Amino acid sequence: MGTSLEKGRNYNKIKLNKKLMTNFFEIDSVAIVWASEIEWKIWNTLLENLKFFEWEKYWVNPKWGEYNWIIFYKSIKDLPVVVDVLVFAIPARFVLDSLIEAWEKWVKRVIVISAWFKEVWNIDLENKLIEVAKKYDIELLWPNCLWYVDTSKNLNLSFWAKTINACVWKDCQNIAMVSQSWAMAVALTDWAASRKMWFSKMISMWNKAWINENDLLLELENDDETKVVSLYLESIENGEDFYKISKRVSKKKPLILVKSGVSERWSVAASSHTWALASQKEVLEAAFKNAWIHFTQSLENFFLWSQIFSKTDLEKVPEELVIITNAWWPWVMATDHTENYWVKLSEFDNKEKEILKEWLPGAASVANPIDIIWDATSKTYAQILNNLSKIVKKRAILIMLTAQSITDVENIANVIIDFKISNPDEFIMVSFMGWEWVEKGREILSSAWILEYDYPKKAIRAFSRLTIQKKWQEKEIEKELNFKLPWNIDDLKSKLKDETKFCSSDLTADILDAFNVNNKRDYLAESESDVEKIYSNFKSWVVVARINSVDIPHKSDVWGVILNIKSLEEAKQAYKTILENVSKNEPKAVIKWVTFSEMIFRKDNTQDIFVWLKRDESFWNLLIVWMWWIYVNVLEDVSRRIWLVSKDEIKVMLSELKAYPILKWVRGQIGIDFDKLVDLIFNLQFIFNELTDIEEIDINPIFSDEEESVIVDAKFYL
Repeated sequence: MGTSLEKGRNYNKIKLNKKLMTNFFEIDSVAIVWASEIEWKIWNTLLENLKFFEWEKYWVNPKWGEYNWIIFYKSIKDLPVVVDVLVFAIPARFVLDSLIEAWEKWVKRVIVISAWFKEVWNIDLENKLIEVAKKYDIELLWPNCLWYVDTSKNLNLSFWAKTINACVWKDCQNIAMVSQSWAMAVALTDWAASRKMWFSKMISMWNKAWINENDLLLELENDDETKVVSLYLESIENGEDFYKISKRVSKKKPLILVKSGVSERWSVAASSHTWALASQKEVLEAAFKNAWIHFTQSLENFFLWSQIFSKTDLEKVPEELVIITNAWWPWVMATDHTENYWVKLSEFDNKEKEILKEWLPGAASVANPIDIIWDATSKTYAQILNNLSKIVKKRAILIMLTAQSITDVENIANVIIDFKISNPDEFIMVSFMGWEWVEKGREILSSAWILEYDYPKKAIRAFSRLTIQKKWQEKEIEKELNFKLPWNIDDLKSKLKDETKFCSSDLTADILDAFNVNNKRDYLAESESDVEKIYSNFKSWVVVARINSVDIPHKSDVWGVILNIKSLEEAKQAYKTILENVSKNEPKAVIKWVTFSEMIFRKDNTQDIFVWLKRDESFWNLLIVWMWWIYVNVLEDVSRRIWLVSKDEIKVMLSELKAYPILKWVRGQIGIDFDKLVDLIFNLQFIFNELTDIEEIDINPIFSDEEESVIVDAKFYL
């Protein structure tokens, strides 16, 4: 250990593969290519939608002339100005020439609504579009795009007018919706309109030929009109960038994501016994969690979360919740939901209970949830809300109601609205449970922009998202990850080029030593005479022997491990026995070496920790930590992260394990030294980051106790 180190490197920078858009949303002039006067054609819909755009607009059609006082220009080059954006709604065969014509006209942004490209296997034409866009530095959106809508400017670049126009003319909210699916974009917009929820921007993308979700996220990050970003994605381009950008953007504004296709098993090297811990679903969920993305596969959650983030000032959201109800069983169910979604219920001291109890029926309970009993009317609800307002400490309030024969639902709705007007800083959610009897009350609440839900579970689930987002935005920014590289890093990289399948034990030990990772070095023997030379190296007289073959990743499966070797004679015999066992159990394996190393003895409190790092083209890097060895898939006790991660985050990973109490302390047993284990895992990830020929690192296991953490067996797959 203790090799000298040289100048370090910063690992926090986002590396992007192409030039990004610059102020794409600043659009003051648009031209449609082609527009049409024929009403039943989509080109006419584009023309009609653009009428309401408040800035410069132009129409291009080879059959130039006038239509209803609109001038059609014959070609792009005939336009009187250089527009900010050209919209192509032309047959695919004309798009390439039109793109070149756009460059000749100095236009730098093009939205291609035209279809019949990659989606119908016309890949060559799409690739030519990308080449032209790169060559002439044109910001090319897609093709095969449904719409681009900016409601702040009444800019509706779409041929889908049915659900869009309603959104364009309403006072919009502040949600930007990006959808990779046409069908989902239409369905999401229509559903949102039915809930009186409008989008500030609507952007559909399909082929993602050039501009993708990463570019859009960077644009939306600093867009003042966007408070919430909601995405529906079927694929993710450049997962490393997506992860880093999302993590930064989510610090400023909530990111809500519906991602389809997460159930497929991602391809993992068959050589690793940990493949089942790294399915695509687990990797994606780890990435989204680490980036503080609000990930869901429920469209209901998509809307609930978008809505609550849109209508809420996070700074005014209390961490604790008070529930008011007029029925017992909803009281019990709501309490269960708070526990399931990690929502903290407030507790009241005796003085606060006295305040809450004022003028309430004697049978009412002012524990939390507060039960104002079944015969509560608008007068009772007004009283408990007034009592709550007298308490200094503010809590979020969930007001529940089930309609009884004497329940004046509409009056109660108006009481809640009046209370909110008088107490604008109070955070209020309402759940009027039921349908026909409470529908009018819910409409009254919704029209007053009160957060209302048909069932309390939805309200509590949405509120939990607020607390998660607030925790992230208030969390101290992680310190920069700096690591000093080994002085011999270039030599290590060169030696890896000569390896096949997986790294030799000797080079593995050299790499671990160079990166200051505690391990026990293996010595390679090709003959019994080598065993004699090796044996003199050991300070301890207890040795372990293992087979070393690129064809045998799991040594014990072929009886290729012998423990407790206590003499030179036993070492020689172990050498012969291992070769015989392997030849018998794996006759096709190429066998060159048997390795010998000093045996590490377990203490009573020694714990086995397993670490696995995997490089993947989707999200680039995955770190998994677990215990229980072969039983991990049964116990599902695993913590996952997208690396690189800080030492503090590694500590959080360990604390997430169900076995954490065992690592820390249990029934008088001494806990492990967490700092040494964390340092070891922290350094391991930089091996992977720097030596990119390594595809997978399998540490199986680390022995950890109160004095040290040391790697017993490490495999570097290439």
